[in-house]
Amino acid sequence: MDAQHVILVEDDAIIAELLMFNLKGEGYLPQAFRDGASLFQVIDQLSDPALFILDLMLPGLDGYEICRRLRANARFELTPILMLTARGTESDKIKGLDIGADDYLTKPFSMRELLARVNAQTRRYRKIRQSGVLPSELTVNGPVASAINTGGKTAGIVHPGQINSENILLDDVRHRVFRDGREIEMTNREYELLKHLMTHPGVAFSRDELLDRVWGYEYGGETRTVDVHIRQLRRKLEKNDADPILIETVRGRGYRWTDLTHSQTE
Repeated sequence: MDAQHVILVEDDAIIAELLMFNLKGEGYLPQAFRDGASLFQVIDQLSDPALFILDLMLPGLDGYEICRRLRANARFELTPILMLTARGTESDKIKGLDIGADDYLTKPFSMRELLARVNAQTRRYRKIRQSGVLPSELTVNGPVASAINTGGKTAGIVHPGQINSENILLDDVRHRVFRDGREIEMTNREYELLKHLMTHPGVAFSRDELLDRVWGYEYGGETRTVDVHIRQLRRKLEKNDADPILIETVRGRGYRWTDLTHSQTE
């Protein structure tokens, strides 16, 4: 398999050198930039990356703004973004996830954990690209249009590769989510978490199980990232996120997707 390109934006030369060394050891082709300005000067000439690793605190453009600009570029709409920061408050994480980051690692971190996250992100992205569905092809037409233009609940309208539950349609062929016929913007991690819950309606998962099955690695004990993502999904999907009915909290266990009016086609 061809080596995958990883783009690193980190202004600390020692950290950048260490990351570059370990990424090369994992078989990646990393390229480092000291700031966002130097990245965007050559962004059009870059080989398609499998991952962006962004430091949050940077001179000039910070990691948030770089992430926002990358997500506004159709070419990098689905490319995973991992943020590195010394700021580990929940509000910082929510902000990063809200603008499109897929994962968030607080300094200091172990290199083993970072590489595990890098591998998990690039594996998921490789599967998306192998599916042949690229961002430029994410258009609403054909069977999808007939499913999402109903103006109401989508339950009972099922097409291959789609999951319908209540008023939510997840189209896994085109990697899109709709609520009441309107598309909902999702980060890649939010999408994968939602997909896992919707494909197992009524099944209660612990936070550790969700981290293992969705994130694809042992998270090192910090399970609150699941709560942050669940909160974001509820905000986007529930009619009243203070009283959720789609993503239920199971006391003493974790979370489950409601099993009401669920239908699925393989």
